[in-house]
Amino acid sequence: MSSDSAGDFWTFGVIFGLVPIATMITAVVMQRFKTQERLRAIEKGLPLPPEPPPRRFGALERRVLTPREVVANFRVAGIICVAVGLGLLVLFIALAETLPQFPKGVIAVSAVPFFVGVGFLIEYRIRRAEIAPAGQSQ
Repeated sequence: MSSDSAGDFWTFGVIFGLVPIATMITAVVMQRFKTQERLRAIEKGLPLPPEPPPRRFGALERRVLTPREVVANFRVAGIICVAVGLGLLVLFIALAETLPQFPKGVIAVSAVPFFVGVGFLIEYRIRRAEIAPAGQSQ
């Protein structure tokens, strides 16, 4: 094992090993401090401050999606995946044509997002057909 690959191994280990473990330990310690603070306030008979609402990642509030919005999300995901698959196909074909050492088998990688997108579009059509009778009866 060369020193360069050993350095890569340690970098990978720190990023994907130590960082998540340190994050979890920090979260546990912070929760313990909050619990101890609340217990001390209860022992002293002090009123507890109201719990803050849980913070969400992102600025938008989470809301319940309607069935039509869920179906629209499948359509958008399908269109994006198909577009990414086609874009990768064009990229890999261009690389295969311009670089003689480019492995031709890599072109098949573009099929993965393409067919995932096709699956999303099929799911979109199925779900749209399922909610269409419910939407017409209202």
